[in-house]
Amino acid sequence: MGILSRLSIWVFVSFSFCATAQTTILNQSLLTQGSFNSFTTASVAGVQNWYFNPQYGAVCSGYTGGTSQANEDWLISPMMNLSGADNVRLSFSHTRGNALVLNVGVAEGWYKVYATAAYTGDPTTTQWIEIDNVNHIVPVAWQYIPSGELIIPELAQSETSRIAFRYISSDTQNATWEIKNVKVTGVVPSNADSDMVFKITNWNTEWLGCAQNGPDNESLQLNNVVAAMLAMDSDVFCLQEVSNTNFNPSIATLVSLLGSDQWGGAIVPADTGECNQRQGIIYKKSKVQFLNSFQLSSGIPAQGGSYTYNWSNGRFPAVYNLDLITENSTISIYLVNIHAKAEDGQVSSYARRMGASHALKTILDGSDFSTENVVVIGDFNDYLHGTTSSACQCTDSPYKNFMDDDANYTGVTADITDVNTYWGVHPIIENVIISDELDSSFVSAAQDVAVAQSVANYYNTTSDHLPVSVVFNFTALSTAEHPSPIHNSWKIYPNPVSDELNIDHTGSMWGQMFEIFDFTGRKVHAERLTGSRINVAGLPVGIYIVKAEAGSGKFIKI
Repeated sequence: MGILSRLSIWVFVSFSFCATAQTTILNQSLLTQGSFNSFTTASVAGVQNWYFNPQYGAVCSGYTGGTSQANEDWLISPMMNLSGADNVRLSFSHTRGNALVLNVGVAEGWYKVYATAAYTGDPTTTQWIEIDNVNHIVPVAWQYIPSGELIIPELAQSETSRIAFRYISSDTQNATWEIKNVKVTGVVPSNADSDMVFKITNWNTEWLGCAQNGPDNESLQLNNVVAAMLAMDSDVFCLQEVSNTNFNPSIATLVSLLGSDQWGGAIVPADTGECNQRQGIIYKKSKVQFLNSFQLSSGIPAQGGSYTYNWSNGRFPAVYNLDLITENSTISIYLVNIHAKAEDGQVSSYARRMGASHALKTILDGSDFSTENVVVIGDFNDYLHGTTSSACQCTDSPYKNFMDDDANYTGVTADITDVNTYWGVHPIIENVIISDELDSSFVSAAQDVAVAQSVANYYNTTSDHLPVSVVFNFTALSTAEHPSPIHNSWKIYPNPVSDELNIDHTGSMWGQMFEIFDFTGRKVHAERLTGSRINVAGLPVGIYIVKAEAGSGKFIKI
């Protein structure tokens, strides 16, 4: 990385501090219906299941109708991010009874506690790790005792960790197990650069705000969406299939339920018309500043269809220009939220998606966006490799034009497989493509599987699509790409510079990519070298980061 300051010299010394703090990661009393509902119940065998009691918390018993029943029942916590945490401990209070059957099944392991790094949605197919030293022996019936601090194994620690209580009874014996005050704590590193990390989530919320289509219970759907958003804890949510009117303002309702002091929202057009699908956003005010929004409502015709027709007769891309707020600066980003023509078994639907893709890329390649941080995000209704369409007898993705231009765009979700295999194993159709300006800041992409697992009857009550999230770390410009052995073979001078930057390199520089970024992470200059000088006279006075490409990889010159 070269630090260039025009007309003045700046010296930067950077230190990273890592502090530790004991953090409460999960704290549920189970003594309220809401607290109990944050857990998921699953009955593997028998007619009983865990249930809520305001005095006793979570309760499970194999006794019913005057007889004992054979049961296996699970009480599963909400998702917890235990990644990077140390000394992760679980504690709870529990009791059993009655006195005659107090220790029934203890030797057989009927009352166990487990943890997992990845819950599949089915306790019988999840890889669980047993948590040791659970105190099963209750000296007096119905007397609550503390479990003590139990260690959650490192192999069960991930961004999607869960703990679970498993209850078993037989057809001849049973005891009631009662649990309350469940708490998970850990020492979580405090990262000085955490304000540079942003999570953006895409979600088709299936006719949100439309009583005629989608889930029947509109109020339940809204509450489920809000609960899922809070659980995912993203900085920005890009939504599709939103109906927003003055009479039924879905975006404002979501913001109100989330808390308008902490959350904001926008949708374009503001009045979609009743049950007209449009694309909106919800964002955290502490991390995001909303600048403006507009539709890309005109463009070239392609694949035999007009621009409007190709975008589902007017479901145009919605652009949201945002500033991502960091400790010392802001990073401008354009979210291009799309909802492409759905596959309907007709050749025309594939052609319309392809036509829309060609028109969109023409716009984004233009001067308005070509040097900006751009994220194309939404319901693409097709794969980035291959296609959902069988009618067209084709194998290429309608977004092949983006995927082939890997110098300028990266399909970061191209290789994610949809966990919903009802229609067979296939890639996801909710996708994210980023511009090359964001390549060095991209961290990860994943389908948010836990949402469907944590919401009861998710696909019928909430959405027929799963969210997909991407994470960016804007410290990546200085940390993600490590110096290569040729790192010290470059000399970049003078510093400060006024007009021309000189570049000396022991190897050939011809054709190598040279990029300059401002301190917001925005690329302000890029060119392939044809000599040993770069003209920077057109850049404003400021501080810049220089990144060069050499050989088969990239490095940042320090």
